[in-house]
Amino acid sequence: MKQTYVALLSMAVFFLCGCESEKISPHVVEMSVEFTWEGLKPCGWGNPEIRIGSVPGNTKSLKISMYDNAYSHDHGTVQMHYAGERIIARDRFKKIQGPCPVYKPGRYEITIKAMDADGTIIAIGNSARPYPEER
Repeated sequence: MKQTYVALLSMAVFFLCGCESEKISPHVVEMSVEFTWEGLKPCGWGNPEIRIGSVPGNTKSLKISMYDNAYSHDHGTVQMHYAGERIIARDRFKKIQGPCPVYKPGRYEITIKAMDADGTIIAIGNSARPYPEER
């Protein structure tokens, strides 16, 4: 009974919020994603430096998001035109909230989705690391 209630509630939230499902290619590939906190100001706005690899040649845009799994907090999502760069410079986007854990270290995950000209996701990659990191 409880599982049915949770499933119905989840479906209602999905339809009420107007959420659109993303188009995903049946041939989606995995990208490499690495990032560093070096030089990033805590509790500010801006992305860390991100290195990406194995990006398909027909990629036209990237959707970048950061989520703190320790605190269940969405730090933002941005979409950018992709012109072949392998490094996304620190603070390129001020729409992503930087790491700012309150009591315990956060566990931040950056997910990048590569999209073709039609907006179909053709590659996905992610990476996670704590902040602050132990030294």
